[in-house]
Amino acid sequence: MNDLAPGDTILLNDNPAEVIKTYSVGNLEYLRAYIEDIGVKTVCIDDVDIEPKHDQLSALDPATANQLHPDHETVSAEWFDLRSQALQLQIAHEQGQLLSISNSLVRLEPYQLACVNWVMQKLRQRALIADDVGLGKTIEAGLILKELTARNRADRVLFVVPAHLQTKWIRDMDRFFDISLTPADRQWVEGERRRLGEEANIWDQDHQQIVTSMAFLRQEEFREELDEAFWDVVVVDEAHKAAKRGESPSKSSKMVERVADNSDSLLLLSATPHDGKGEAFRSLIEYIDPFLVAEDQDLSKEAADRVMMRRGKQTIYDDDGERIFPNREVGTISVEMTQEERQFYQAVTDYVKHVYNRSEQLNEPAVGFAMALMQKRLVSSIGAIQATLSRRLGNLVDQQSTTTNLSEEASAYLEGEDLDEQDQQNAEEELAGLTITESDAQLEEEIETLRDLVTLAEGIPVDSKAQKVRRYIQQLLEEQPNEKVLLFTEYRDTLDYILDLVKDEPWADEILVIHGGVDTEDRARIEDEFNHGQSRLLFATDAASEGIDLQHSCHIMVNYELPWNPNRLEQRIGRLHRYGQEKEVKVWNFSFEDTRESEVFEMLQDKVESIRGQLGNTADVLGMVDDINVDSLIMESIRNDEPASATKEELEELIDERQQTLSNWYERSLVDTSTFDQESREKIQEVMDQSEDVYGSEADIREFFERGIAALGGDVEKAGTNLYRAALPTELRRSAIDEPYGPFTFNREFAMDHDDIEYIAPDTELVQELMQCVIDGDQGSVGLKMLPFVDDPGITYNYRVRFEDGTGEVIREEILPVFVDAAHKDPQERLGQRVVDGDSTKGSPDEEPIRVLLENESDMRLSADRYISQRVESRRDELRKRRKEEIEQELEDLEAYAASERERIETFITEYERKAEAGTDMDIAIRGQRNRLSKLEDRIEQRKKELQLKVQVISVAPEIENFCLTLSI
Repeated sequence: MNDLAPGDTILLNDNPAEVIKTYSVGNLEYLRAYIEDIGVKTVCIDDVDIEPKHDQLSALDPATANQLHPDHETVSAEWFDLRSQALQLQIAHEQGQLLSISNSLVRLEPYQLACVNWVMQKLRQRALIADDVGLGKTIEAGLILKELTARNRADRVLFVVPAHLQTKWIRDMDRFFDISLTPADRQWVEGERRRLGEEANIWDQDHQQIVTSMAFLRQEEFREELDEAFWDVVVVDEAHKAAKRGESPSKSSKMVERVADNSDSLLLLSATPHDGKGEAFRSLIEYIDPFLVAEDQDLSKEAADRVMMRRGKQTIYDDDGERIFPNREVGTISVEMTQEERQFYQAVTDYVKHVYNRSEQLNEPAVGFAMALMQKRLVSSIGAIQATLSRRLGNLVDQQSTTTNLSEEASAYLEGEDLDEQDQQNAEEELAGLTITESDAQLEEEIETLRDLVTLAEGIPVDSKAQKVRRYIQQLLEEQPNEKVLLFTEYRDTLDYILDLVKDEPWADEILVIHGGVDTEDRARIEDEFNHGQSRLLFATDAASEGIDLQHSCHIMVNYELPWNPNRLEQRIGRLHRYGQEKEVKVWNFSFEDTRESEVFEMLQDKVESIRGQLGNTADVLGMVDDINVDSLIMESIRNDEPASATKEELEELIDERQQTLSNWYERSLVDTSTFDQESREKIQEVMDQSEDVYGSEADIREFFERGIAALGGDVEKAGTNLYRAALPTELRRSAIDEPYGPFTFNREFAMDHDDIEYIAPDTELVQELMQCVIDGDQGSVGLKMLPFVDDPGITYNYRVRFEDGTGEVIREEILPVFVDAAHKDPQERLGQRVVDGDSTKGSPDEEPIRVLLENESDMRLSADRYISQRVESRRDELRKRRKEEIEQELEDLEAYAASERERIETFITEYERKAEAGTDMDIAIRGQRNRLSKLEDRIEQRKKELQLKVQVISVAPEIENFCLTLSI
């Protein structure tokens, strides 16, 4: 027992262990040790087998020095290199570089990587990413998630997205980042509750990466479970929809605040983070950091800049100083109605007004909503309004028009829930059939009116707008046969109407179609055909307004009608006006002349384009109008027989008021976009170059893979340009059947162009398994190299150096090679790196230098240890200085927040106490404010404790991972 000292490494019953202490109990001697993969145990020494665990270098006998050479299995140079590479790959993600550059199958732009780097350099990965539409917020979120995954900080992941975008997020995360998201819907909830039991919290599970919609997650049944769940990463798309507005926060804002508070990393994504009023934007900042700004303090530019990344299309430049996004031209093509169309338009509008007014009088808002839908379809197409009128007539005749038995979809749609297109279409069709009458006579009267309207519609076989759109497409294809055209309409009925109209045109067989009923697989196939095939036309509903990219094949868009929401129009344009578009985007909006809707929306579109020209950011303008209820304004003008000019005037006043607020914010630079220019490119390029140095180039990964597979008994062979196949060794086979693995590639660009080819990247599962096999084995712990640039023989030690903060989070980890010569015992890090990187020559070295190295190894190691301790101190000082600066800023913000909030609450208490002295019963109010003050102090104290742990920089004892006997030639 006297031979065992604390810290000694031993084999305890053949298990690696470290001695903690030894002691006696009477005549029995005990050993307390930490046993690898088991933990701490105390055992009687007489009952176990204990052997000293020597490293392989210590086990080498100087007497056998004449037998050693670079190919000897005990000191194989090849295995030393392989193990060194595996070690480097294992810890590379902790060195502050960007793993996602080489591990993602997406064409990465420098400005996107700059955003990722900014987020990853922060003390906490919590940020509002507010880039313009089309800049790739989805890609940036995926890259950040890959970085967090590499750092073992993304076990529990929650995506909260609009319902109609869930499929897109699942597809993009899988296709670009090999991240599998599980949709958390009603079926998932019921399945998990059956699997785990009703008492289990299904939202609080390890190894869980799920995506769900705001509408689903905000249900009251999940509130208590979400309060108790914690997430490593939460990503909220279209975050502005959950911003706080008014006195009573919405269910969505309460839900997002809940999951934001219960998360480590948080990404809020929104192209329109503010609405021109300020309250909503401020709430998003508070979700990111609730301690950043006190309630009665103004939000400063410095505070916003600490948590928000914001770039516009107009502020991103290439290496030549040119904007990378081309301009766009938005124009209106007016269509004059025929006399029959004018009469029909007026007749339907009169009917809509009559039923809408009745719904208001009888307090049936659902019926009023149905009339708004009808008015929208009226200005879409004869096909859409005729189908709507016919369905409504059928419902009324069959007496299926009550508001008391609405489906779940229709009820959700009325409450403002976000539905995918197919569910939305079903809900609109159901709602469009609703009516409210006070007598059977009224019902019969409405039925007769509908019959008359359907007859009028049938008398207009093709509307003037459809004819004009057809002629436009015909002329364009004749004059510019190589162009492609993207046509959007809001309604499936209108889409079917157009397709029927052009079915005999010579170009009809070139039309591709996307609507809510087209599944994900077919949609991807159609997108690929339009981008790369011969088809020149894509006709789509708004199911295609998000989630597809057509900028490389098309720059011309036709809007068959204008959606009543300018944001929807911008999403459509964003399919073409995004990074990679090389031509000016031309958008043509077809609109009936002299209708209330056309006047209002032309004014709205002109206003949006005008303000965009002044501010340089489309998203800013769209944020201003996002929550303006244009539907209500138009329906009120119909109800009151007001001219379109009155609605336009009211709308202009609203927009002008918000524009002024927005301009003021720009003057304070609160929401101004940052510029990405040549200097920005150079900075991120430096990070990209450093990352490649850390992780290795494509050639480095290929070399490690080929050498590792071969060393374990497998084989890699070329199977074509950038293509390979492999006979995997037994340890790495994917199945019991011995079949070739592949085809695969090491080239990112090639993999992006070929969906069926496996991409071998640093974090590919097979590479990780290979890396672990190499590290877990004994080979490569000691190597021997003969190198031409080494003057004196020595030993190269590979040290693993690691720093953590007080929470246990790894701050930095790296492998530092140190060469020490036998003659002078001088440590050299740069030469050590050259030794690790160098390829040994073959041959048999002289016996004497090897014998000298083995005999003097202990002294050389002492020299290496002294050197590495100095490097650790230096690294630790750098990290402490940086951490100290970051934490001081956080503490400064925290103290300012706390002081302001204390003052505000104490002011309330003082006022209430004054009223109490005057005789008013204020006990409850005073207790409430004092309780609030107590909770504030608790929150502040908790945050301070977290920061005190974060400011600590703890050096974990450096470990020598492997050695290399280094000889000159």
